[in-house]
Amino acid sequence: MSILSKSYSLKFVVLVLLFWLFCVLGNVFAYQEMIIENRGGHAVRVIKVVLDWEHFVVSSVAWEWWETIQSLTKKVWWVSSINGAFFCPKDYSSCATTFSYYERVFKWDGASYSMFWPDTSIRWIFGFTRDGNPLFVQNKISDGDVWLISNINSDRIWDLYFWISNFPVLLIEWDDVTAGASAYIDSKLTWKGNRNFICSTKDWKTIYMWYIWTIWVWDMASYLKKQFWCYNALFLDAWASSAMVYSGKVLSQWSRKLITDAFVVVDRDTFIWLGWNPSETYEPYEPDYEMTESDWKMVELFDELIEEVYKKYDKSVYKTKLISIFRWAIKDNLPDSRRAIYTQVLIDLFTIGDL
Repeated sequence: MSILSKSYSLKFVVLVLLFWLFCVLGNVFAYQEMIIENRGGHAVRVIKVVLDWEHFVVSSVAWEWWETIQSLTKKVWWVSSINGAFFCPKDYSSCATTFSYYERVFKWDGASYSMFWPDTSIRWIFGFTRDGNPLFVQNKISDGDVWLISNINSDRIWDLYFWISNFPVLLIEWDDVTAGASAYIDSKLTWKGNRNFICSTKDWKTIYMWYIWTIWVWDMASYLKKQFWCYNALFLDAWASSAMVYSGKVLSQWSRKLITDAFVVVDRDTFIWLGWNPSETYEPYEPDYEMTESDWKMVELFDELIEEVYKKYDKSVYKTKLISIFRWAIKDNLPDSRRAIYTQVLIDLFTIGDL
């Protein structure tokens, strides 16, 4: 078959897929949802978590130098997560090309400190209290930090059950403080690239986490405020160690797999098992819509059609094309049902393996 014929065959399959999509009725989403779309001029892949009576987010920390996203997620017995930072020893032997003032200070033995110790920049910490509320603190021990506000909620640092710390703070109570980190940001953060983050809304009840495609670090704060109403926000991994698990499926794991921590979505039973005490002020989150059996059947049909495309043509080429088409189809005024099905198909397209 000629390249031209292949092109027309693919277009036909895509037209069939889109026809079925626009004929579908239905909706979605519960305590966590995946946002995979083009938003505000950037492609995003973000987990939104509503911190309700039954669902929470915790930090899972590597105890033995480093772990994978899979092991850190399984450590707290759940199925969705993103990574916070990667492991880098004092001599940089496992990340020889990385020299950053924002490298994580991991452990207390001295051997695993950054080579820049004790001047390892502002140790911003985004974590959660024992009752599940987001907590944004600063635990800096260096005397060199003169550009940013110090000791944010420092008196509450011991409220954190697990803690992490790593890269530049973006928002503090709605204020963009990125410029204050300019003296510390190294070269790999000065170019436009794929950037990861975690943030919470002003009411502390919603968490957004993972990545924005091709954006300047300096533009992230304003983007997060406008697109997700983030109130406090922290920059996470720059990209090479980015990892994401959603509902038991690994959607991304890049070249550097040695990571030190992860943000993991857990249910109430797991939360209590970890030794936390859920706040009685939370209210159950009632989603606007949950996918119906017919919705899932439609997703299954799309997946089967996509597999047929892969059997006939180059998956490495057409997978990217299909992702672009489905992302393009998600519009602001799209009915919830169609958005849910589009998003689930995109999740399946991005899936690279099971947890």
